[in-house]
Amino acid sequence: MKKAIIVMAMLLVVGQAWAWKPKFVGHRGCNKGVMNTAEAFRNGADFYHYDGLECDVRVTSDRQYVISHDETTNAVGGNLTVASATLAQLKAENYTQTRSGVTYSGKICTVAEYLDICAEKNVFPVIELKWTTGINNNDMSNFPGLAQLIKDKGMTDKVVILTSMKSSLEYVKTHYPEFKCQFLCTTGWKGAQEWCKKWNLNPSIQVGNFDIYAVKSYVEMGMEVAAWTVNSLATYKSVGAMGVTMMTCDYLMPSEMPELADINWDDVEPVLEPLEVKCDTAYIFSRALNNLPENFPSGLDADNSPYKSAQQACVIDGVFYTNDYTTSTLVAFNESGMVDHGYATGTNSHGICTDDAGNLIQRADGLTKTPNTFVLYKKGSKTPVNVTFELRNNGQTNFISASGDVFSAEGGYIYFFPNGQKVVDIVKITDGKFEEVTSSGTLSIAGSTAGVVYPIKNDPQHFIYQVRGNGYYLYNKEDKADYVTGKSSTTVPNRNSSLGGCLFELAGHKLFAHASGSNYNGGFTIKDMSANKASILTLPVLGTGGYSANPSVGAWLKAESIDENHVWLYEYCQGNGYAKYQIYVGEPYAPQPSGVTDIATSKTVKSVRYYNLAGMESATPFSGVNIAITTYTDGTTTSSKVIK
Repeated sequence: MKKAIIVMAMLLVVGQAWAWKPKFVGHRGCNKGVMNTAEAFRNGADFYHYDGLECDVRVTSDRQYVISHDETTNAVGGNLTVASATLAQLKAENYTQTRSGVTYSGKICTVAEYLDICAEKNVFPVIELKWTTGINNNDMSNFPGLAQLIKDKGMTDKVVILTSMKSSLEYVKTHYPEFKCQFLCTTGWKGAQEWCKKWNLNPSIQVGNFDIYAVKSYVEMGMEVAAWTVNSLATYKSVGAMGVTMMTCDYLMPSEMPELADINWDDVEPVLEPLEVKCDTAYIFSRALNNLPENFPSGLDADNSPYKSAQQACVIDGVFYTNDYTTSTLVAFNESGMVDHGYATGTNSHGICTDDAGNLIQRADGLTKTPNTFVLYKKGSKTPVNVTFELRNNGQTNFISASGDVFSAEGGYIYFFPNGQKVVDIVKITDGKFEEVTSSGTLSIAGSTAGVVYPIKNDPQHFIYQVRGNGYYLYNKEDKADYVTGKSSTTVPNRNSSLGGCLFELAGHKLFAHASGSNYNGGFTIKDMSANKASILTLPVLGTGGYSANPSVGAWLKAESIDENHVWLYEYCQGNGYAKYQIYVGEPYAPQPSGVTDIATSKTVKSVRYYNLAGMESATPFSGVNIAITTYTDGTTTSSKVIK
């Protein structure tokens, strides 16, 4: 019995070592009160239960220490400049601020009052030094008075002095080495490791300006990293997964945040140098080139296509397949244009995909009907197999994806990201028959009708998920949040608001292709995820039809490995076009034509037109990356990548 108790105690200790939470600091108190006022500080401690409270210190004309983020009080309804006003004048002002729909009122808070609140609430003070009279890189004559106030309030061993002013930090650590200090920065952490180590201080870095490799560079030198500002579950998980030990928040509720897994820093591999990839174009049919096949799917009435709702596409053996759910027609096309496919009719649903084995999967239950139904086609067979099941979570799911082999004994998985749900439903199919439906854990964002999952191998607990406009998130046994997120932009190589992405490997690097350029028009960028998400290739949009031509809001991408150093990459964008590219390192795959010179001896060139990443056309190459379209006298065309 004694031995069993000891073993259980050891397991508890081990469990505690692998689950933790960072310290939470209330930014200017919190959002429940005028920023930097007593109410905001008290609510930061009482409502959110933050471990620490952050404030911004300035000096008045009568050398009193007060808390104000700005040089003036204009932002909170006052009209004074702190440095030229007395404490009495500042105290006479009444401040108001509306935050999260609630209007608060308050008075300016002195540092003494703030420190009393910290002591009363048993939280540690984080004092940011703003550039103010006698506290700046050129003059620290007013800091001793602040330091004495900190000591008088019994906060010497608790306070954290925070500032972006490096000379001021050196002064503090020279004269008050007992004070803990943090270097406030955005990108200034780069190359500052030795300096931080010398002065015994830690960096506090703005979210979005660092990664796990940055944190590791400090951890390996015995330091910790703080982050600001963290206000969502997704950001918390993302930053927490990087090993950040302190987070500054406006309104994040610590009690609702999950514990974080410990990091084995030895397992964090060094960043690789970005892969140098090349791209050859096998073919492009696009609105930009004015060579779309007749009846190519498009939502634009002016295009006169009979297929206005063929939104999602997949690829089998180089042939694109898309389902027009309005007419229940399965449409196929390749380098020759639209082709006969020999399958049965299409279905009344958006969703169409293939699994890793190349089996065709169509959803056939409309938008929200139950029971749910798939139509499966084993690769090489044109005989439909119907599978009926019921999802666990309600919500319209337009787009589906799959992994594995649904006709094998091991089976495959089909993924649903229902509208309004923060989970993915995963349907397991073995030997062409329904087996079970399971669900993921809670995700960072809820699904929408424009949401989709990108499987990673055949692991139902490892995938990337996306909602239009919200970026790409990682799930690996639990939600890991950020993968390629941040604010969307139509400026390449940034991700835009379109759906579409694929993860693949090339020459030992993990690469991720995502939609970029103008929204809903095709075009993509490849990031080297093994090299700190470096953007290594961008290809231009396929057209300018936008949402009217492409109501799917997607630019669907599919990677097909040729060998370790060569990948076919397929792109489909309703109303704008489709294309096939070879992405490779070294020399191109032998069967792939290299461009004009391969056929110049047998064909006569009529014209060459160049298109840049924005889709602009010219008779001469633009500066940077171009797609060159060569037209021959026999009416055929070829395309190649040209860099000027």
